[in-house]
Amino acid sequence: MAHHGEVAIFRRFDKLNLKSLLYMQAELIHLEAELHQMELDEKSAANPSKPAYPFSVYDLREAACSGKVTQWNKYQEVQSKLQAYNGAVIQYLALRKVVKPDANSVECLREWLDRPEGGDFFLKGREADVWENVEDLVSLDCQQPSKDALTRLINEKFVPWYHRRWVHRFKCALFSDFVCSFDQQTH
Repeated sequence: MAHHGEVAIFRRFDKLNLKSLLYMQAELIHLEAELHQMELDEKSAANPSKPAYPFSVYDLREAACSGKVTQWNKYQEVQSKLQAYNGAVIQYLALRKVVKPDANSVECLREWLDRPEGGDFFLKGREADVWENVEDLVSLDCQQPSKDALTRLINEKFVPWYHRRWVHRFKCALFSDFVCSFDQQTH
């Protein structure tokens, strides 16, 4: 992968990322309700000797420092969770924008992993199935150029056909490396 960026292909973990966002969102919904209830309780107490916590952050924070009020602690908990949630949302949006690998690069990686002179089946069990769900993959190849119609036709139709028809007969790693990196060499 270090020498052939087009096969730097990894799982995006869409389902897990979305589940994590949903859990974080649910947690924030409950914290929001708890904080709101605390504010209502303070407001309805209408005790003139109590500072106006819902209206004065300074009074609220000072009371929390003296151990009198838990509303400030709840706000800090919300703030921390909200920051993590917002960061996760932004990360997920960025992850969704990462390009998907082309089918040839995925196939080339799979073949390399299976070859004795390549990966030699070094991944076992579930780890070996990482590249099966192509919809959940991202390519870290930053140099994937936008392809014109002719280049796509050659890369998606001719190169795989040629590879199946002729290249499999050659066991030369140099030639298969050329075929795997054909996409970058055409630009």
